[in-house]
Amino acid sequence: MEIYSSEEQQEEAIKRFLKENGPALVIGALVGLGGIYGWNYYQQAKLDTIAENSLSFSKVSDSTEIVAEGEKFVAEHSGTQYSQLTQLLMVKSLVEKKEFDKASAVLKEIIDSSVEPAVKNIAVTRLARIELELQQYDQAVTTLNTIKDSAFDVQKNELIGDALVAKGDLGKARAAYQAAVDAAGAQAAAELQMKLNDLTPAV
Repeated sequence: MEIYSSEEQQEEAIKRFLKENGPALVIGALVGLGGIYGWNYYQQAKLDTIAENSLSFSKVSDSTEIVAEGEKFVAEHSGTQYSQLTQLLMVKSLVEKKEFDKASAVLKEIIDSSVEPAVKNIAVTRLARIELELQQYDQAVTTLNTIKDSAFDVQKNELIGDALVAKGDLGKARAAYQAAVDAAGAQAAAELQMKLNDLTPAV
């Protein structure tokens, strides 16, 4: 799996993948179901719904009124793979407006309901960033430690390091940053490496 330097890049990759492949993946699943239950039952209505959801998601993701449009889309497409991606777009807008309580509530809804691990983990990292912004450092660490997917080790450990630095626990922060650098390997961002260097004693 490709390692991304931020959950924003992961979100964009998922959005791009779903726009390009989402309908084909669902159609493939329906073909498989058709072999058991009868393709005719699913055929036209399901294909129409897939096409409609994909088109509607594209419109929402391009909208400047993302929160209002997003709430409408989520209400109309609850339970679809596009509804939670729309919620992530809503969160980005809410954070930009510093409406952290609303953003946190949306993220917790995604975390509680998502069956897609990548989307859930993106929501977890976004929630931790908000908790850091609100100086809820212990809660941010607790939130981040719920992530078990190694593909998120870079941002998980970097954010844990940020929380520990803010708390003044520099020894543990250095260990967290080192874990992030190790996970990133040659792709480690200069900013991350600088955070580690700043906490590394001179020899």
